[in-house]
Amino acid sequence: MIHRYPWMKKRKKVSSLHRMRKRKRTSFSSRGPLHPLHRRRSPPNRLKRRIPRHKLVRVLVLSHSYIMRPYRRKFALIAEKPDVTLRVITPARWYESFQEIVFEPDANTRCEEFPCPIRFSGYGSRFYYRHGLKPHFRDFQPDIVHLEEEAWSLNALQTVRLKRKFCPNSRFIFRTSLSIPTKQRFGVLPVWIERRVFRETELAFPLSENAGEILIQRGYTGRQVPFPNGVDTRLFHQIDVTELRDSLGLADCFVVGYVGRLLHMKGVDTLIDAVARLQGTPYKLLIVGQGDDEPMLRQTAETLGIADRIVWMDAVPPEEVPAYINCMDALVLPSRTTPTWVEFFGRVLIEAMACGVPVIGSDSGEIPHVIADAGLVFLEEDAAALAACIHQLVHDDARRAQLIQRGLTRVENFTWETIAERTYQEYRRLLEG
Repeated sequence: MIHRYPWMKKRKKVSSLHRMRKRKRTSFSSRGPLHPLHRRRSPPNRLKRRIPRHKLVRVLVLSHSYIMRPYRRKFALIAEKPDVTLRVITPARWYESFQEIVFEPDANTRCEEFPCPIRFSGYGSRFYYRHGLKPHFRDFQPDIVHLEEEAWSLNALQTVRLKRKFCPNSRFIFRTSLSIPTKQRFGVLPVWIERRVFRETELAFPLSENAGEILIQRGYTGRQVPFPNGVDTRLFHQIDVTELRDSLGLADCFVVGYVGRLLHMKGVDTLIDAVARLQGTPYKLLIVGQGDDEPMLRQTAETLGIADRIVWMDAVPPEEVPAYINCMDALVLPSRTTPTWVEFFGRVLIEAMACGVPVIGSDSGEIPHVIADAGLVFLEEDAAALAACIHQLVHDDARRAQLIQRGLTRVENFTWETIAERTYQEYRRLLEG
């Protein structure tokens, strides 16, 4: 067909293509699907079914932290409930603390465990599962999806998308350990992911009350219940370590200890400076861990003339940590706050309390709240104040015994049994509400 005005045919094609692009662009929002102001409505709560108390509840848990068997203790206890079927999804491999961690199965649990391959191992907010997740949403049809990752992470986006597609009526929970009230600095995508996750969430488990306040500042308006980390008292308790102390050369002296990474933010240099100030005290410093700052810390010890008083140990498996903590007469967590990090809990503090070891911590982040009246707190980076705390424990046996007893009492609030029961009750409350 010959057109009288050829330009009209060309214009018609352009117009059609423009309309097609416009429809595609506005299918999510006028600002584009990845814009942080984009809002996609979640199904109203009234459409979500209530689960009677007698009905079997299916729970799907996702977290990279549970690649290590001891940390899955909470969900192993929940899975023992007769009305709960629980699955845990975790990476098959994870890189952390300068070593590769391989998934450890637990044959003595009712909890169903599924390790899956991931990309970007070791990057908490950037990793995602390569494959293997879809059947757990499509076939298992969980009543609760419990994610223990940050709300802006790629894994959070992956989880929310699968939930909306395969089990839209399930309830969504996420856990956060936010510690710094600042926006992320790596683009608008994490902000958009976070807002999308917030819209899907019906219950949040912040690690502490401070984390909950930061969560509100970031725009979360839903219900939240603070849940701290826990301790496995089957592993962490008082044991006889006389032979280990002798083999490490720690007999007949007061042992000050540290367990953790050797990084600037952990403040181990403050601890070395503090013990160097202990005049006339027979002591040894036991450091268990490794990190980028180790050469610098060894040089600091040489400079201060106390290299012969320090015993260095590389990072040990979780099941061996209790023995080394029991070798200590006092455990110190000298963390320092940085512009991008603050101590968000300090798990080693409650582990030491469970072992009957008095604790000393800086005032960084949640440390004072974890210690409460069961230990001593000093101003971060104040080596003189830390030295005074150590001196007090060395020379005041009554005070040390008092702190040991308070620690054993306080740790009862952090046992996995206590936290598992509270978590189960929150599951039931969410489903029956």
